[in-house]
Amino acid sequence: MSRRAFVASLALALSFAAQAHAQAPAASAGHITFRGKTATVGVGFSWGASTLEFQGKTYPVRVDGFVLGAVGAASMQAEGEVTGLTKAEDLNGDFTGVSTGLTVGSGAGVIVMRNDKGVRIEMKGTSSGFSLGFGPRGITLTVGEAGGPPADEHARLPQTLGFGEIGLGPLYLEPTLNLQMYIPGQGNPGFGGKWSFGPVDKADFWFEHSNEAGLNARIGLGPEDAFGTVQGRVSGIFSMTASQPDGPVCNAHGTTSDYTLESAYLAWKSADLFPKLGHNALEISGGNQNYQVFDGLLFWDGGQDCSGRGANWLSARKAFKATAIAKLTLKELTLEAFHLKYNDHPSTNTELFGERMEWATDDFFMKHLKLGFMYFHIYNSRIATRDGMNGAYVYTEANPFPFLPDFSYKASFVRESNAESSGLSAAYGWYAGAAYQLSQVAWTPQLGYRYASFSGGGTHAFDGLFTGLPDWGSWFQGEVLGEYVLSNSNLLSHQVRLTVKPRDWLTTNLIYYRFLLDNRNQSFGLTPSAVSSRALADEVDLIFDITMTNWWSITATVGMANPNKGFTQAVNGSATWITGYLYMNFNF
Repeated sequence: MSRRAFVASLALALSFAAQAHAQAPAASAGHITFRGKTATVGVGFSWGASTLEFQGKTYPVRVDGFVLGAVGAASMQAEGEVTGLTKAEDLNGDFTGVSTGLTVGSGAGVIVMRNDKGVRIEMKGTSSGFSLGFGPRGITLTVGEAGGPPADEHARLPQTLGFGEIGLGPLYLEPTLNLQMYIPGQGNPGFGGKWSFGPVDKADFWFEHSNEAGLNARIGLGPEDAFGTVQGRVSGIFSMTASQPDGPVCNAHGTTSDYTLESAYLAWKSADLFPKLGHNALEISGGNQNYQVFDGLLFWDGGQDCSGRGANWLSARKAFKATAIAKLTLKELTLEAFHLKYNDHPSTNTELFGERMEWATDDFFMKHLKLGFMYFHIYNSRIATRDGMNGAYVYTEANPFPFLPDFSYKASFVRESNAESSGLSAAYGWYAGAAYQLSQVAWTPQLGYRYASFSGGGTHAFDGLFTGLPDWGSWFQGEVLGEYVLSNSNLLSHQVRLTVKPRDWLTTNLIYYRFLLDNRNQSFGLTPSAVSSRALADEVDLIFDITMTNWWSITATVGMANPNKGFTQAVNGSATWITGYLYMNFNF
């Protein structure tokens, strides 16, 4: 496939035309009253309760908030008008206001906020107490049933926090912030052996941190978005690894850090410009942005976090560079053409294009069926085995039996070939897995099994390309070996997984892996050679995911790997490798 074919695909997606813009329901106004408090030292919270008078009914409204750039504690009462409502539920969601000034004793002011549904709140309020500062206030409103009891106005850890959108005429802006921390500790790393890619046996303890500050923008084209909407995002990521070396030996020079551009893209969505095709049926985008397919086997992580950038485990960078993506969604069918450039460091100038087709449906016969096919071609790369690579990728998942709604399966198959390189003739990767959830049993346990195969040896070494981690075990297999020393090449794996949910805020995974070589020629040890056994290791991971809110999550994990004959021969290490870590994520 040539670049001309890619351009033709874009032109085909743009060739659809249709009729007039569908009119939205008329919006009307409501009246809101508010009482609440704030407490902050640079960063803090606000909370309270409101009532909404709308179309002759009274709705209780819970208020939660996030405050940046202020110091002090204050109480506030306010009331005013709400415009842009088509129904009371439009008030749900995140609002943003910018506050400035000093409150000592008592004071008065005006608050103006908007959310992404176009709802605008303007209130006049009075405050008492002490508060000093300037900065954004993110307010989340939750609407209750009409005529229901008053909303809880007491302080609590809010479930949802966000900045919402700031309206500047037709332009809407939304600031975002993500913070991550990762603290691991290891015993007998690397089985105590010697590895070809560095001192894995010295990686006892290190620390990783990343933060991404970004700004989303949105503007409608024409009255009531008659000609679609333009959306964009710009963000930067700071990443750091302290101590040395880290597990995969990406960092071997003390503290390593870097700040880089992450997202910088624009996207046009058709809104209701083509009503026969559906809302936002056509989308065209370009720039630095994420591109993720299915469960991350090949396309998930477009940015490299090793090689001097730090925070390799956190893998904060996801955006590809120089993307161009056209997507057409026709009810159950999605058609897509794409161009991507890998954001690695130092750059290998890896560029590719391709096409994807996906069909997803829910019907009386098969629940949640998804079937996809992708073709891609890497037309430029300094990595010889990638330069000229062609790939075909098929994936599917479903709950296939109406009489067994708790049974599901997932499978993928990939073929890679490269006629322009002597380093890769044909390589294969595939997996198949099934799971069954006992939805009527306490803790809703789910038991699953998956077998995965990735070819290796000679000119058949499978390349996982831009694989990522959308879920535990996919596609860094194992919190010990998959994170640090194994890649999805020359590898066979059995995975057995038990998931239970003892509380709404706690999910526990117990995962067992058995790892084997596809080909006995290996390159783990100081001297690449063939080993007498394909058996590499057995690993068990216990993972606790704690999600008290949707903006703060904690993961605690302990993993243990025992080497089998293949690893023992390759690296001359036989100790049990133990890993434990604590991970925290804050997302606003």
